[in-house]
Amino acid sequence: MTMKIINTLGPKETDSFKAAQFLASKEEVEIKLHDSFDDIYSHLDQLNGEFMLVPVAYRSAVSDSNWVDNNYKYLDQLSIVDTFFLPTMPMILVHNLQKDNQKIVLHPSTSAFLHDFDEDLVQDYVSSKPEALQKFLHGDYAYAIVSEEWFGKAMNKGIGDGRYEMIQRFSPTMIWCLYKIIGK
Repeated sequence: MTMKIINTLGPKETDSFKAAQFLASKEEVEIKLHDSFDDIYSHLDQLNGEFMLVPVAYRSAVSDSNWVDNNYKYLDQLSIVDTFFLPTMPMILVHNLQKDNQKIVLHPSTSAFLHDFDEDLVQDYVSSKPEALQKFLHGDYAYAIVSEEWFGKAMNKGIGDGRYEMIQRFSPTMIWCLYKIIGK
């Protein structure tokens, strides 16, 4: 029997990779990381027989693609074989006190966390929270929603010098969907 290949979002700092590792703890699998879920969906014909792991909160940063629509759109190419839930890595809304603008960088799936935030922010969407963190630390953004663990590691490397303020922490649970890619 050949080893299961699971395609999901990278890099290794993503919740998607952690969810794939959860599956790998149950059986031997190969995890293939992609830059975006859009990349996986656009290459389903080349991944026939492999698997795709996607969170039900998935929303694309570059198109109007999302899990709800894609679950039906790709009905003839994807077959659900498993669902499960796991806590995500805790996330934080963080403010760069040295930036005087209303720009926020975030993954589109996390934008719902802004519903109680009073600021009128210009949202810049990226494909993953690790990408949001890098753009926040090295770009012109006053705010970001990022994984708390990876933000803390960046601060421990001496980045920041007290210029960042954590505004709010979020610890949601995510539902994951494992599909077998069945082709057309």
